[in-house]
Amino acid sequence: MSKNNVVKIKAEKVTQVFSYEVVMMVHIVADSKETADSQLEANGGIMTKRDVKFLNATALYGEKE
Repeated sequence: MSKNNVVKIKAEKVTQVFSYEVVMMVHIVADSKETADSQLEANGGIMTKRDVKFLNATALYGEKE
């Protein structure tokens, strides 16, 4: 089938992946490093600083020709 015979059924919506680098400072109140480590993995902590840097965007679906 040639490309000229193709009929679009519905308009395509472009889907993209956006990549960011995020660096955070997190504080945890605990009685030992082991407790703090497990609390960090389970619940996170108190975020006091966050730096975000946009890296790129890549089309996954519906990319324009």
